[in-house]
Amino acid sequence: MPDGMARARTLLATLADGRFHSGQELGQALGVSRAAMWKLVERLRKYGVQIDAVAGRGYRLAQPVELLEPTAIAAAFESSYGRPLPVEVLFRCDSTNHVLLERARAGADAQLLTTEIQHAGRGRWGRRWAAPFGSSLCLSLLWRFPPLPHGLAGLSLAIAIGVAEALTALEAPVRLKWPNDILLGEKKLGGILIEIVGEVEGPCSAVIGIGLNLTGGETIAAQAEQPVATLEQALGVRACARNSLAGQVGAAMASVCERFAAEGFAAFAPRWRQYDAFADMPVVLMLPGEDVRGIARGVDARGGLLLERDGRVETRHSGDLRLRLRRDTAA
Repeated sequence: MPDGMARARTLLATLADGRFHSGQELGQALGVSRAAMWKLVERLRKYGVQIDAVAGRGYRLAQPVELLEPTAIAAAFESSYGRPLPVEVLFRCDSTNHVLLERARAGADAQLLTTEIQHAGRGRWGRRWAAPFGSSLCLSLLWRFPPLPHGLAGLSLAIAIGVAEALTALEAPVRLKWPNDILLGEKKLGGILIEIVGEVEGPCSAVIGIGLNLTGGETIAAQAEQPVATLEQALGVRACARNSLAGQVGAAMASVCERFAAEGFAAFAPRWRQYDAFADMPVVLMLPGEDVRGIARGVDARGGLLLERDGRVETRHSGDLRLRLRRDTAA
Protein backbone atom coordinates (compact mmCIF):
# COMPACT_ATOMS: atom_id res chain seq x y z
CA MET A 1 0.00 0.00 0.00
CA PRO A 2 1.46 3.41 -0.97
CA ASP A 3 2.60 5.49 1.99
CA GLY A 4 -0.28 7.97 1.63
CA MET A 5 -2.83 5.15 1.57
CA ALA A 6 -1.25 3.56 4.63
CA ARG A 7 -1.49 6.85 6.52
CA ALA A 8 -5.10 7.28 5.42
CA ARG A 9 -5.99 3.85 6.77
CA THR A 10 -4.12 4.57 10.03
CA LEU A 11 -6.12 7.77 10.38
CA LEU A 12 -9.37 5.89 9.79
CA ALA A 13 -8.38 3.26 12.34
CA THR A 14 -7.91 6.01 14.92
CA LEU A 15 -11.20 7.70 14.05
CA ALA A 16 -13.16 4.42 13.78
CA ASP A 17 -14.47 4.72 17.35
CA GLY A 18 -16.57 7.73 16.34
CA ARG A 19 -15.10 9.94 19.08
CA PHE A 20 -13.31 13.26 18.66
CA HIS A 21 -9.51 13.22 18.36
CA SER A 22 -7.46 16.39 18.36
CA GLY A 23 -5.40 17.38 15.36
CA GLN A 24 -2.26 17.25 17.50
CA GLU A 25 -3.05 13.70 18.66
CA LEU A 26 -3.71 12.53 15.12
CA GLY A 27 -0.60 14.23 13.75
CA GLN A 28 1.56 12.53 16.37
CA ALA A 29 0.00 9.13 15.69
CA LEU A 30 0.67 9.53 11.97
CA GLY A 31 4.08 11.12 12.34
CA VAL A 32 3.08 14.16 10.28
CA SER A 33 2.48 17.84 10.90
CA ARG A 34 -1.01 19.11 11.67
CA ALA A 35 -1.05 20.76 8.25
CA ALA A 36 -0.20 17.46 6.54
CA MET A 37 -2.81 15.70 8.63
CA TRP A 38 -5.44 18.24 7.57
CA LYS A 39 -4.58 17.54 3.93
CA LEU A 40 -5.04 13.85 4.62
CA VAL A 41 -8.48 14.53 6.11
CA GLU A 42 -9.40 16.49 2.99
CA ARG A 43 -8.18 13.62 0.82
CA LEU A 44 -10.44 11.18 2.66
CA ARG A 45 -13.36 13.55 2.30
CA LYS A 46 -12.80 13.55 -1.46
CA TYR A 47 -13.02 9.75 -1.29
CA GLY A 48 -16.46 10.12 0.27
CA VAL A 49 -15.51 9.57 3.93
CA GLN A 50 -17.63 11.81 6.15
CA ILE A 51 -15.33 13.41 8.75
CA ASP A 52 -16.60 16.07 11.13
CA ALA A 53 -14.29 18.84 12.33
CA VAL A 54 -15.10 21.00 15.37
CA ALA A 55 -12.79 23.77 16.61
CA GLY A 56 -11.32 22.90 19.99
CA ARG A 57 -12.44 19.26 19.80
CA GLY A 58 -10.78 17.90 16.69
CA TYR A 59 -11.97 15.37 14.14
CA ARG A 60 -14.28 12.36 14.16
CA LEU A 61 -16.08 10.09 11.73
CA ALA A 62 -19.73 10.98 11.26
CA GLN A 63 -20.49 7.40 12.30
CA PRO A 64 -18.27 4.83 14.04
CA VAL A 65 -17.25 1.93 11.80
CA GLU A 66 -15.72 -1.53 12.03
CA LEU A 67 -12.84 -1.42 9.58
CA LEU A 68 -12.31 -4.48 7.42
CA GLU A 69 -9.52 -6.78 8.65
CA PRO A 70 -8.29 -9.69 6.50
CA THR A 71 -7.45 -11.91 9.49
CA ALA A 72 -10.93 -11.45 11.00
CA ILE A 73 -12.64 -12.10 7.65
CA ALA A 74 -10.46 -15.16 7.02
CA ALA A 75 -11.32 -16.57 10.45
CA ALA A 76 -15.06 -16.11 9.88
CA PHE A 77 -14.74 -17.61 6.40
CA GLU A 78 -12.88 -20.71 7.58
CA SER A 79 -15.27 -21.18 10.48
CA SER A 80 -18.22 -21.26 8.08
CA TYR A 81 -16.63 -22.97 5.07
CA GLY A 82 -14.36 -25.41 6.88
CA ARG A 83 -11.24 -24.60 4.86
CA PRO A 84 -9.17 -21.43 4.43
CA LEU A 85 -9.00 -19.21 1.38
CA PRO A 86 -6.72 -16.24 0.73
CA VAL A 87 -8.43 -13.01 1.83
CA GLU A 88 -7.29 -9.49 0.97
CA VAL A 89 -8.63 -6.09 1.99
CA LEU A 90 -7.82 -3.12 -0.23
CA PHE A 91 -8.08 0.40 1.05
CA ARG A 92 -9.46 1.80 -2.22
CA CYS A 93 -10.11 0.49 -5.71
CA ASP A 94 -12.39 1.10 -8.67
CA SER A 95 -14.19 -2.22 -8.28
CA THR A 96 -13.31 -5.48 -6.53
CA ASN A 97 -14.64 -7.36 -9.55
CA HIS A 98 -12.36 -5.44 -11.88
CA VAL A 99 -9.31 -6.16 -9.71
CA LEU A 100 -10.06 -9.89 -9.61
CA LEU A 101 -10.79 -10.01 -13.34
CA GLU A 102 -7.28 -8.76 -14.00
CA ARG A 103 -5.89 -11.37 -11.62
CA ALA A 104 -7.98 -14.09 -13.24
CA ARG A 105 -6.55 -13.20 -16.65
CA ALA A 106 -3.10 -13.58 -15.12
CA GLY A 107 -3.96 -17.09 -13.91
CA ALA A 108 -4.69 -16.41 -10.24
CA ASP A 109 -6.35 -19.07 -8.09
CA ALA A 110 -9.40 -18.81 -5.83
CA GLN A 111 -9.40 -15.83 -3.46
CA LEU A 112 -11.68 -13.38 -1.69
CA LEU A 113 -11.31 -9.61 -2.03
CA THR A 114 -13.03 -6.66 -0.39
CA THR A 115 -12.28 -2.97 -0.07
CA GLU A 116 -12.99 -0.05 2.23
CA ILE A 117 -13.64 2.38 -0.60
CA GLN A 118 -14.99 1.39 -4.02
CA HIS A 119 -15.36 4.33 -6.36
CA ALA A 120 -16.59 2.69 -9.57
CA GLY A 121 -18.75 -0.24 -8.55
CA ARG A 122 -20.93 -1.72 -11.26
CA GLY A 123 -24.22 -3.55 -11.37
CA ARG A 124 -26.03 -5.26 -14.21
CA TRP A 125 -26.77 -3.31 -17.41
CA GLY A 126 -23.89 -0.98 -16.55
CA ARG A 127 -25.64 0.57 -13.57
CA ARG A 128 -23.53 2.24 -10.91
CA TRP A 129 -23.48 0.53 -7.50
CA ALA A 130 -23.45 3.10 -4.69
CA ALA A 131 -21.21 2.02 -1.79
CA PRO A 132 -20.56 4.80 0.72
CA PHE A 133 -17.58 4.23 3.02
CA GLY A 134 -18.41 2.05 6.02
CA SER A 135 -22.06 1.61 5.02
CA SER A 136 -21.76 -1.25 2.56
CA LEU A 137 -20.01 -4.53 1.89
CA CYS A 138 -18.34 -4.89 -1.52
CA LEU A 139 -17.05 -8.44 -1.82
CA SER A 140 -15.76 -10.45 -4.78
CA LEU A 141 -14.82 -14.10 -5.04
CA LEU A 142 -12.56 -15.54 -7.73
CA TRP A 143 -13.34 -19.20 -8.41
CA ARG A 144 -11.90 -21.50 -11.07
CA PHE A 145 -14.31 -23.96 -12.71
CA PRO A 146 -13.31 -27.04 -14.73
CA PRO A 147 -15.17 -27.95 -17.92
CA LEU A 148 -18.81 -28.46 -16.91
CA PRO A 149 -21.43 -30.39 -18.89
CA HIS A 150 -24.06 -27.97 -17.59
CA GLY A 151 -21.97 -24.82 -18.04
CA LEU A 152 -22.57 -21.90 -15.71
CA ALA A 153 -26.28 -21.45 -16.44
CA GLY A 154 -28.05 -20.49 -13.23
CA LEU A 155 -24.89 -19.67 -11.25
CA SER A 156 -26.12 -16.19 -10.31
CA LEU A 157 -29.36 -17.66 -8.95
CA ALA A 158 -27.46 -20.32 -7.01
CA ILE A 159 -25.22 -17.65 -5.46
CA ALA A 160 -28.29 -15.58 -4.56
CA ILE A 161 -29.84 -18.61 -2.83
CA GLY A 162 -26.65 -19.30 -0.88
CA VAL A 163 -26.36 -15.69 0.28
CA ALA A 164 -30.07 -15.59 1.15
CA GLU A 165 -29.66 -18.68 3.30
CA ALA A 166 -26.68 -17.13 5.09
CA LEU A 167 -28.62 -13.93 5.79
CA THR A 168 -31.72 -15.85 6.84
CA ALA A 169 -29.59 -17.73 9.37
CA LEU A 170 -28.79 -14.30 10.84
CA GLU A 171 -32.57 -13.62 11.04
CA ALA A 172 -32.78 -11.25 8.09
CA PRO A 173 -36.04 -12.04 6.23
CA VAL A 174 -34.65 -11.58 2.71
CA ARG A 175 -36.28 -12.50 -0.59
CA LEU A 176 -34.88 -12.82 -4.10
CA LYS A 177 -35.79 -11.17 -7.38
CA TRP A 178 -34.82 -13.02 -10.55
CA PRO A 179 -32.09 -13.22 -11.57
CA ASN A 180 -29.80 -11.80 -8.91
CA ASP A 181 -31.27 -9.12 -6.63
CA ILE A 182 -31.56 -9.54 -2.87
CA LEU A 183 -34.57 -7.79 -1.36
CA LEU A 184 -35.73 -6.73 2.06
CA GLY A 185 -39.43 -6.08 1.76
CA GLU A 186 -39.81 -4.68 -1.75
CA LYS A 187 -36.54 -2.72 -1.64
CA LYS A 188 -33.13 -3.73 -2.91
CA LEU A 189 -30.71 -4.87 -0.23
CA GLY A 190 -28.00 -6.18 -2.51
CA GLY A 191 -27.05 -7.40 -5.94
CA ILE A 192 -24.79 -9.94 -7.60
CA LEU A 193 -22.61 -9.48 -10.67
CA ILE A 194 -20.79 -12.44 -12.26
CA GLU A 195 -18.11 -11.97 -14.90
CA ILE A 196 -16.26 -14.75 -16.70
CA VAL A 197 -12.72 -15.19 -17.97
CA GLY A 198 -12.65 -18.13 -20.40
CA GLU A 199 -15.48 -20.20 -21.83
CA VAL A 200 -18.74 -20.58 -19.91
CA GLU A 201 -18.55 -24.34 -20.49
CA GLY A 202 -15.13 -24.31 -18.81
CA PRO A 203 -12.41 -24.27 -18.00
CA CYS A 204 -12.96 -20.73 -16.82
CA SER A 205 -12.58 -18.34 -13.93
CA ALA A 206 -15.68 -16.70 -12.51
CA VAL A 207 -15.48 -13.44 -10.60
CA ILE A 208 -18.55 -13.24 -8.40
CA GLY A 209 -19.20 -9.82 -6.90
CA ILE A 210 -21.79 -8.98 -4.30
CA GLY A 211 -22.78 -5.62 -2.91
CA LEU A 212 -24.82 -5.41 0.30
CA ASN A 213 -26.25 -2.27 1.89
CA LEU A 214 -25.49 -2.50 5.61
CA THR A 215 -26.22 0.87 7.23
CA GLY A 216 -26.81 4.51 6.30
CA GLY A 217 -29.94 4.03 4.25
CA GLU A 218 -30.48 7.74 3.58
CA THR A 219 -26.96 8.19 2.21
CA ILE A 220 -27.25 5.15 -0.05
CA ALA A 221 -30.75 6.10 -1.21
CA ALA A 222 -29.51 9.53 -2.27
CA GLN A 223 -27.01 7.88 -4.64
CA ALA A 224 -29.05 4.90 -5.78
CA GLU A 225 -31.26 4.59 -8.86
CA GLN A 226 -34.02 2.66 -7.08
CA PRO A 227 -35.56 2.16 -3.61
CA VAL A 228 -33.03 0.54 -1.27
CA ALA A 229 -33.01 -1.23 2.09
CA THR A 230 -30.19 -1.83 4.57
CA LEU A 231 -29.37 -4.87 6.65
CA GLU A 232 -29.50 -2.64 9.72
CA GLN A 233 -33.27 -2.47 9.28
CA ALA A 234 -33.44 -6.22 9.92
CA LEU A 235 -30.46 -6.89 12.20
CA GLY A 236 -29.90 -3.63 14.06
CA VAL A 237 -26.34 -3.17 15.31
CA ARG A 238 -25.36 -6.65 14.11
CA ALA A 239 -25.28 -5.22 10.59
CA CYS A 240 -22.21 -3.21 11.64
CA ALA A 241 -20.14 -6.41 12.13
CA ARG A 242 -18.67 -6.16 8.65
CA ASN A 243 -15.83 -8.66 9.13
CA SER A 244 -18.08 -11.44 10.34
CA LEU A 245 -20.58 -10.72 7.57
CA ALA A 246 -17.89 -10.69 4.90
CA GLY A 247 -16.53 -14.04 6.09
CA GLN A 248 -19.94 -15.70 6.29
CA VAL A 249 -21.18 -14.35 2.96
CA GLY A 250 -17.89 -15.27 1.29
CA ALA A 251 -18.14 -18.79 2.71
CA ALA A 252 -21.69 -19.12 1.38
CA MET A 253 -20.50 -18.10 -2.09
CA ALA A 254 -17.61 -20.58 -2.02
CA SER A 255 -19.87 -23.39 -0.84
CA VAL A 256 -22.27 -22.69 -3.69
CA CYS A 257 -19.44 -22.70 -6.25
CA GLU A 258 -18.15 -26.04 -4.98
CA ARG A 259 -21.55 -27.73 -5.20
CA PHE A 260 -22.46 -25.99 -8.45
CA ALA A 261 -19.34 -27.42 -10.10
CA ALA A 262 -20.49 -30.91 -9.16
CA GLU A 263 -24.25 -30.69 -9.73
CA GLY A 264 -25.16 -27.49 -11.57
CA PHE A 265 -28.18 -25.35 -10.83
CA ALA A 266 -30.46 -28.39 -10.61
CA ALA A 267 -29.18 -28.89 -7.06
CA PHE A 268 -30.44 -25.41 -6.11
CA ALA A 269 -33.61 -25.05 -8.18
CA PRO A 270 -36.00 -26.52 -5.56
CA ARG A 271 -34.80 -23.92 -3.03
CA TRP A 272 -35.51 -20.94 -5.28
CA ARG A 273 -39.24 -20.87 -4.58
CA GLN A 274 -38.59 -20.47 -0.83
CA TYR A 275 -37.09 -17.04 -1.51
CA ASP A 276 -38.86 -16.06 -4.75
CA ALA A 277 -40.37 -12.60 -4.13
CA PHE A 278 -42.49 -12.74 -7.30
CA ALA A 279 -43.80 -16.31 -7.33
CA ASP A 280 -47.21 -16.50 -9.03
CA MET A 281 -47.45 -12.72 -9.33
CA PRO A 282 -48.22 -10.61 -12.41
CA VAL A 283 -44.98 -9.15 -13.73
CA VAL A 284 -43.48 -7.20 -16.60
CA LEU A 285 -40.26 -8.27 -18.23
CA MET A 286 -38.62 -5.17 -19.66
CA LEU A 287 -36.67 -5.89 -22.82
CA PRO A 288 -35.12 -3.52 -25.34
CA GLY A 289 -38.04 -2.08 -27.27
CA GLU A 290 -40.82 -4.04 -25.57
CA ASP A 291 -42.45 -5.00 -22.29
CA VAL A 292 -43.54 -8.61 -21.86
CA ARG A 293 -46.39 -9.21 -19.42
CA GLY A 294 -47.26 -12.46 -17.71
CA ILE A 295 -47.32 -14.43 -14.46
CA ALA A 296 -44.02 -15.47 -12.85
CA ARG A 297 -44.01 -19.23 -12.27
CA GLY A 298 -40.56 -19.73 -10.77
CA VAL A 299 -37.48 -21.01 -12.63
CA ASP A 300 -36.47 -24.10 -14.56
CA ALA A 301 -33.56 -26.47 -13.90
CA ARG A 302 -31.14 -24.12 -15.69
CA GLY A 303 -32.27 -20.94 -13.94
CA GLY A 304 -34.47 -19.57 -16.69
CA LEU A 305 -37.54 -17.59 -15.67
CA LEU A 306 -40.82 -19.42 -16.25
CA LEU A 307 -43.33 -16.89 -17.53
CA GLU A 308 -46.98 -17.79 -18.10
CA ARG A 309 -48.62 -15.92 -20.96
CA ASP A 310 -52.09 -16.66 -22.32
CA GLY A 311 -52.19 -20.00 -20.50
CA ARG A 312 -48.80 -21.16 -21.83
CA VAL A 313 -45.50 -21.20 -19.93
CA GLU A 314 -42.38 -20.00 -21.72
CA THR A 315 -38.80 -19.74 -20.52
CA ARG A 316 -36.89 -16.46 -20.46
CA HIS A 317 -33.16 -16.43 -19.86
CA SER A 318 -30.81 -13.83 -18.44
CA GLY A 319 -29.26 -11.02 -20.41
CA ASP A 320 -30.81 -7.57 -20.44
CA LEU A 321 -34.10 -8.74 -18.99
CA ARG A 322 -35.60 -6.78 -16.12
CA LEU A 323 -38.35 -7.84 -13.81
CA ARG A 324 -40.78 -5.47 -12.18
CA LEU A 325 -43.76 -6.26 -9.98
CA ARG A 326 -46.92 -5.10 -11.72
CA ARG A 327 -49.45 -3.16 -9.70
CA ASP A 328 -52.26 -4.11 -12.05
CA THR A 329 -53.56 -7.67 -12.13
CA ALA A 330 -54.44 -8.24 -15.75
CA ALA A 331 -52.02 -10.64 -17.39
